[in-house]
Formats: sequence, structure tokens, C-alpha cells
Amino acid sequence: MMLKKLIEQNNNEKIVMAVFTMLFLAFGLWMGNQRANRLYEDGYWTNGVIVERSTDYKGRLAFNYEFYVNGKKYDNQASGMGIRPEMYREFIGKSLPVVYNSKDPSESDMLLRPIDFSSHGRELPDSLFWILSCVEE
Repeated sequence: MMLKKLIEQNNNEKIVMAVFTMLFLAFGLWMGNQRANRLYEDGYWTNGVIVERSTDYKGRLAFNYEFYVNGKKYDNQASGMGIRPEMYREFIGKSLPVVYNSKDPSESDMLLRPIDFSSHGRELPDSLFWILSCVEE
């Protein structure tokens, strides 16, 4: 009798945890989609310059970049995932397209890899074909 109650209690806890996890994941996906929508709907384009190699919060390669909007400097970080390790230095000092939220320019994406261009509905311009030799296949 007591074992049955214990099993039922554990099942209820598992269900509650599963529901909580699903809600948490759904919220995360929704927030990510909201950011993408803001950049798409309120996005303006400019050029930014990669100032240094860095790492993101998970320790993966990233690049710090800066760009200016109405004379004000903004800094952000672009993922370097997919860039071949021996090619990192090729990006330092390079100017690349940045899409930013016109209502909040601190929210931005630098188009660094071919997949970044396609995710924003853009083609890689001829002038940036050098990037193709820097990405992992």
C-alpha cells in the first residue's frame, strides 16, 4: 500500500517536472523568435568591425565587434562556430554587415558566416567570398 502511494507520488512529480520543462523550453523558443522578429521587422543595416577574438559564455569561439548608430558606439559578440581555427586571425579588423534593432541598437547580429546571411534572407556578397575559405565544410 505504501509502495503504491510512493510510486504514484513519483509519477505525479515526474509529470509536473515534464510540464514545467516543456513550458520552460517553449518560453525560450518564443523569446528567441521574438528577437528574430524584432531584427526582421525593425532591422536596419550597417557595417561593423571585428575588434578581437573572444569566447562566448560556453567557452566557444566568438568575435567581439563594434558598430556606430547616429554617432554612438555599440559593442556585441558574434559566434565563431564553424570558422576554421587557423583562420580566426583573418577576421580581425574586417568590416562585415550588421543588422540591428532600430528601436534598440544594442540588439544586433553580425553576418559572419554564410549561414548568417541565409538566416537573414541575404546572399553572401561577392566581396565577402573570402569567407568561404574560412568556414569548415
